[in-house]
Amino acid sequence: MISLGDRVRMDKETKRCRTLLFRYLLIPLLGVNLLANSCGRREKKPLDESPLAVTSRGEEETLEIVTWNIENFPLAGQTTVREVQQIIESLDVDLFAVQEVSDTVAFRQLLRGLEEYEGLYSNDDYGEWYQKTGVIYKEGLISIENVGQIFTNDSYAFPRPPLQMTVVAQNDGKMFDFRLIVIHLKAGADSVDLRRRREAAQKLKEYIDSQVASSAEKDFVVAGDWNDRIDDPPDENAFTVFIEDSLNYRFLTSPLTKDPHLTSYPRYSSLIDHILISRDAFDEYTGGKTTTLRLDDEIFNYLQQVSDHRPVMAKFPVF
Repeated sequence: MISLGDRVRMDKETKRCRTLLFRYLLIPLLGVNLLANSCGRREKKPLDESPLAVTSRGEEETLEIVTWNIENFPLAGQTTVREVQQIIESLDVDLFAVQEVSDTVAFRQLLRGLEEYEGLYSNDDYGEWYQKTGVIYKEGLISIENVGQIFTNDSYAFPRPPLQMTVVAQNDGKMFDFRLIVIHLKAGADSVDLRRRREAAQKLKEYIDSQVASSAEKDFVVAGDWNDRIDDPPDENAFTVFIEDSLNYRFLTSPLTKDPHLTSYPRYSSLIDHILISRDAFDEYTGGKTTTLRLDDEIFNYLQQVSDHRPVMAKFPVF
């Protein structure tokens, strides 16, 4: 893991100039792409004259983490860019872990239109058609450090190497810092696909276990498209290694499996997008809540113009 160094809160104009120079010169060497806009003030792109009617989910007292597969972004070109921008601003949540960024130019355009957010995407690539992972986060609340990718040479278990970073969230004198891992595991329903997801879970758990044992940072949050259910029977379950170690790991999405209304992948009525936390993050989640955001109930043609996945959100009452 290569550290990007501590980010210091500074005057907004000065910060943008310094950050832009740093990112253009150094980041390509570190295996990620951080997105900056300009050395001047960020210009908010005008929204559509008829903004989407999406209910805000952000709260002052909680840190909201959303995992969201944005399906080959942008699914419907500029319509998708505009609608995702409106959704993010309307939801007003703190951090999005995203999957399936297929067009990085469109993703940068999306970020330029978001006044309060910054973002980054992974640097992995296996050809002309690719689905990157990334994050979008509130810049006034969250800082990102130590960005990189893991399992970059293990395409069998991880066809898309997980994106990892340290997240520091601070508000009203209170802080929650943790290691975030964004994943997009192997899709598919045959036995080989299941075996690859199972191997990914085993290796991911071994990695986190070793990091917890040897590192000062012991709070882990793993968010993403796991491409499988967590309520399958043991012989069909890819994630038994985490589920059986309930002393040290918890799927925050586990309660959602009891309500078919809260599936994250409507096409097959499945909950396959999950948020997992390690033991040291249990206290920060005490009193928290996780739910699926049924944006297709609020947005006409959401499944055709935005994504075939619904976002899944966890709220940590840390502020």
